Amino acid sequence: MSNIPVIKILDVKINPLTKAEVLALIKNHLLDPHSTPQQLVTTNPEFIMAAQDDEEFKNIINNSWLSVADGYGIRLAGKYQQAISNFQFPISKIKKLFIGCQIAWLGITRNNKKLDVVPETITGTDLVPEICRLLSVSSDPECHPRESEDPVAISQTCQKIFLLGGFGDVPRLAAERLNSPPYEGGVNSRQKREEEGVNKSQKNILINYSTFEHLSSPPYEGGGEEGVNKNSKNILIDYTPFESPNIIEKINSFAPSVLFVALNHPRAQKWINANLPKMPSVKLAIGVGGAFDYLSGKIKRAPKCLQGFEWLYRLINQPRRFKRIYTAVIEFPLKILKAALIYKK
Repeated sequence: MSNIPVIKILDVKINPLTKAEVLALIKNHLLDPHSTPQQLVTTNPEFIMAAQDDEEFKNIINNSWLSVADGYGIRLAGKYQQAISNFQFPISKIKKLFIGCQIAWLGITRNNKKLDVVPETITGTDLVPEICRLLSVSSDPECHPRESEDPVAISQTCQKIFLLGGFGDVPRLAAERLNSPPYEGGVNSRQKREEEGVNKSQKNILINYSTFEHLSSPPYEGGGEEGVNKNSKNILIDYTPFESPNIIEKINSFAPSVLFVALNHPRAQKWINANLPKMPSVKLAIGVGGAFDYLSGKIKRAPKCLQGFEWLYRLINQPRRFKRIYTAVIEFPLKILKAALIYKK
């Protein structure tokens, strides 16, 4: 961990890494038999603003294994802070305002090459399918859960993921879509997935699920009329609503190596921080907010052409998010600017 780069934005940790670097760290961590349970936080501008008034939340982020940048505003803030600190002499407030306008223009024009302090935006919705792909590749080829009735054999050969949270059929749909072939190419295939729907014919995955109405639903078994396709993904996914009773016991009985928690901040991060020691099999836990809604297809993500302006797409399609968008798009940059104007340099 000492070699992982770190910057601070308003005293909140950000690890300025590319998605490829994050996935490489995750892969090494999950495959290391001696690794300890860790929390990864996808920190966005709302997190940083919330952390200004919530010391517990700030400490959770700063003490997390990784805190990746979830939001274009994080990239702009990182570049602005670097531009201000690079001066070897005090600069005027007018100069700082001018530099702020320059950085804002980089964001408007999406000049990503110059936004090099924080190289990429990495969302929870991006990470979930990529981690599933990593586990699929690293899973034992002998993992055939529906061909074995021996739970010990399944546990020893199959990678497991637990989805916690979501409402109604959202967790089930998210799990099914994570098992569908378009996701094998990663998140760049999400538009193709949405156009083609869920293909259940190529997966060798057992998904146990529970909903509000029925907490002991039978396993979902993908596959066509011929049954199991042996060239498919070798992971197990279980999921349950957050309100289900005996959550910890349910997770431990499944013994996943990865846990995704679909709760809003800071509830997800605080819940993980408090309960991760109680789940010995979980090597990596991530609060993913509303990721299951996107992964299930219930809500469409902004087109890639709107990178940096996802907030506008969300405001149009989800006006109830106005306050959260206002915090990220207006209050956060003003807070960054105010901190720079106070900074004596």
